[in-house]
Amino acid sequence: MSISIHIPFYNPNPEKKEGYRNLTRFDYLNENILNLKNLSFQTDIFIHTHNDFLDNKNLDAHVINHKISNEDLEKGYLTWLTRPEMEKQKNDYEYFMYLEHDIKFTEKNLQYYLKYQKIFLNKKFNLGFLIYEKNNENNENYSIHITNKLNNFFYIDNQKFMINDWDTYCCFWIYNKKQFVDFIKSKWWNFENKVHNFRHNYGITERSSIGFNAPNINYFKATLLPEINKKPHPDCFVEHITNNYFEKFKEFKNKGYKDIRGVCTYKIDEVFEETTNHKKSINHFYIKRFFKIIFWKLRFLTRLFRN
Repeated sequence: MSISIHIPFYNPNPEKKEGYRNLTRFDYLNENILNLKNLSFQTDIFIHTHNDFLDNKNLDAHVINHKISNEDLEKGYLTWLTRPEMEKQKNDYEYFMYLEHDIKFTEKNLQYYLKYQKIFLNKKFNLGFLIYEKNNENNENYSIHITNKLNNFFYIDNQKFMINDWDTYCCFWIYNKKQFVDFIKSKWWNFENKVHNFRHNYGITERSSIGFNAPNINYFKATLLPEINKKPHPDCFVEHITNNYFEKFKEFKNKGYKDIRGVCTYKIDEVFEETTNHKKSINHFYIKRFFKIIFWKLRFLTRLFRN
């Protein structure tokens, strides 16, 4: 088994320290590379950057230095520059991953992915992951992006899966070769169309990280999270090791704000609604998506009526 992992590394202030551990971005990158090299696959890592800071660093990775204007760099276009190199490799690996530099994808996450990929094979479902951070005051882990509890579910082979119909963004994507080639051939590969989740458009960097998973793309029927003991599968959680989001929006906490990405509203074992509030879905995902897309395109009408 082999996997190609591509990581954009935006590092305008190399000495700046971030997160609760007060480390530089290079520290987090290096830690993550060492972690990724422990995966049970043949793992080739490609770092895409914009200056010569990594030239003299002893990294177990291939460093690709891109020429990019400061304006495009600040807008986030470095994340798009990973794609030409990935496309060249489409026949060289069995799996492909795009990963932000401080997202700690582990062997447990990989085995979780492989197990459920077998179940999802030819069923057109995307396996969900959730990013988490630690609250250093109480040592609890919180989900970053889910700000509304999930309550819709679907059964596959008698296994219950919760549907992530809120936000499938998780700072990385991983696909097998067939899915990756389908992605390359699609109109979404070159960012010709905006991707969104029926609540907001994703930004420039998020459009790289969401990959082929965005709800409006319509490639996957839905993103599913396996339920284990009435909670999310423990290996679906991937750590954001910079850990700088938990406090980012703390001024909004306890003020009724929920739909703010990064607010860490729920602990990781609270992401699913209580079982009594679960609603079973039938296999009409593409039809539901079609109507959501129509309503999204006509959303300006709701603004007119609201005014």
